[in-house]
Amino acid sequence: MTLTLDYRWEHALIAATVEAAKRRCPDCSIGRTAIQKLLYFMNVLGVPMKYSFEIHHYGPFCADIMYDVEWLLEDQVIEDQSHEQGRYSSYVPGAHWSDLSEAFKDQLESHQQLIFSVCDALNDLSPETLELIATLDFCYRWVRARGGCDSRRDAAIEKFKQIKKDKFTDAQIHHWYDVLVKAQLVEA
Repeated sequence: MTLTLDYRWEHALIAATVEAAKRRCPDCSIGRTAIQKLLYFMNVLGVPMKYSFEIHHYGPFCADIMYDVEWLLEDQVIEDQSHEQGRYSSYVPGAHWSDLSEAFKDQLESHQQLIFSVCDALNDLSPETLELIATLDFCYRWVRARGGCDSRRDAAIEKFKQIKKDKFTDAQIHHWYDVLVKAQLVEA
């Protein structure tokens, strides 16, 4: 094995997400925001991981993912092919991705369909749209966890507006909430 760092399942999951996203949409740019939001939705849908998400400037965020991406870059499991280094990232599988994927082959295969499904559904959305829908979902789950609301939709949208202020229009918010309902991620 050519890997120098010690790896765990979550590292393989990040790299598999980059690989699946690029395979499903070769022209899409998979950056930091996309990785955060793709993994957030995989977590919501039950892919096991030790990552914990909190609300941040661009929606649900996990600092550990950011640090783990740096590990993966350092060991060439993923590579950044962006034209503006340090500004926008465009991750692709790296020279050592096959080593890591082989080490976690069984786990990756058992979650491969869900990884592909999430990447297919969200891959070509802009970072702003990913921010909007992930934050809406996060707000819905926050409201649901607290219980006692007559309308979780109204409460989730109110919470969303407290967090995002007027960054998104009511039409955008309601449209994407309806999309989340249709995807059966949230209740109407």
